[in-house]
Amino acid sequence: MAEPSVIYDVKGLLRDLEGLTPGLKKQLVRDAKEVAKPIIEIIKSQIPTTAPLSGMSRTPVRRKESASHPNGGTNSNPNGRLGWGAGKPANSVTVKFRSSRSRFSAVTPLLAIWVNSPMTAIADIAGKGSMRKARKVTNEYAYKNGSRRHQVTSQGRWMIRGLKERNLNNFVYPNVEDRLDDAQAEVKLIIDRYAAKVNRKTN
Repeated sequence: MAEPSVIYDVKGLLRDLEGLTPGLKKQLVRDAKEVAKPIIEIIKSQIPTTAPLSGMSRTPVRRKESASHPNGGTNSNPNGRLGWGAGKPANSVTVKFRSSRSRFSAVTPLLAIWVNSPMTAIADIAGKGSMRKARKVTNEYAYKNGSRRHQVTSQGRWMIRGLKERNLNNFVYPNVEDRLDDAQAEVKLIIDRYAAKVNRKTN
């Protein structure tokens, strides 16, 4: 992907557009978001609608009968925050337009595509790190009226291995990478077109 174009004072442009014609600012935002729609559809089509690994499923999995559980039981929590499709559908993808400045970066993305389901995002980035610095114990964190640490299990490493073996990780960026430069150029043209409207009026 090429270096991103930098657009200055978008907030000022939006203010001028609204002063020029009420509703023009909203139209610019709609036009810019429209550019992202084909990219969003590609991403959504690549996200599995069913859990790629059985442990991610929100559907309770029955256990076999045992002395302690004569009627069987369930292994998964259907209401868990990190269940596949919990909170938002697994393939929920949206675009956000942001004109305000970031508190943490000199350059703020004007348009950002968001994968909304937590477990989908986790599965997508699984295995992108080196894993060489995997920790055995967490940092200390607040817990009830005090603080605590806990051991890091091997569960995450097994999840990453399972996803990579099935080629079910890293499914967002590689599938749309070749479209991002064109989309960026198209958004830049939209901004320039609306800026020209303001310039014609003020001149």
